[in-house]
Amino acid sequence: MQRAAAVTPRTGLSWPHARLRTWGLSLGLGLMVMAGMAQADANPTDLTEPPPGEPLVINGCPIWPYTRCPGADLRHANLVGKNLTGADLRGAKLTRADLRGANLAVANLEGADLTGARLNKATAANTNFRKARFVGTDLEAARMMRSDFSGAEFIGCNLEITRLDHAWFVGTRFVGNDLQESKFNQVNLQDAYFEANVIRYAIFPSSNMAGCTGCPGGWE
Repeated sequence: MQRAAAVTPRTGLSWPHARLRTWGLSLGLGLMVMAGMAQADANPTDLTEPPPGEPLVINGCPIWPYTRCPGADLRHANLVGKNLTGADLRGAKLTRADLRGANLAVANLEGADLTGARLNKATAANTNFRKARFVGTDLEAARMMRSDFSGAEFIGCNLEITRLDHAWFVGTRFVGNDLQESKFNQVNLQDAYFEANVIRYAIFPSSNMAGCTGCPGGWE
C-alpha cells in the first residue's frame, strides 16, 4: 500500500507541498531584501545635506558666501553648485571634494590642497590659488580668469577647455597635464615650468614667458 502523505495542521497541505511553499516564501523575501539593498546602493543618502531650511555646515565650516574657514577639513565634501564667493579657505583640505559648478570667485584658497578634487565648470575668477596643490584635479571647462596661481603646482590634471585668461602663473609647475583647447590669453608665466603636457589646440597669445622652462614658443 502507498503511504499517505502527512498533512500539516496550519496549511492543510501535505508536507512536501508545505515545505516547497515555505522555501518559496523565503526566496521571495530574500529577493525583496536584495532588491532593496541594490536600490539603496544605487541611490545613496547624501549625509552632508542639512534638513530643509538649515545651512550646510561641514566639520565646523559653514558653506555660504564669504565664510571664514582657513585650514578647514572639507575632504570628500559634496559642494556641487555651492556659492563660496569670497570664502577664506586658506590651507583648506579639499582632497577629492566635489566642486562641480561651484562659485569660488574672489575666494582665498592660498595653499589649499585640491588633490583629486572635481572643479568641472566651476567659476573661480579673481581667486587666490597661490601655492595651491592640484594633483589629478579635474578642471575641465572651469572659468578661472584673472586668478593668481603663482607658486602652485599642476600634476596630472585635466584642464581641457579651461579659461585662464589674464591669470598669473609666476613660478607655477605644470607636469603631465591635459591642456587641450585651454585658453591662456595674456597670462603671466614668468619662471614657470612645463614638462610632458598635452597642449594640442591650447593658446598662449600675448603671454609673458620670461624665464619659463619648457613653455610653448612663438606666443611671446
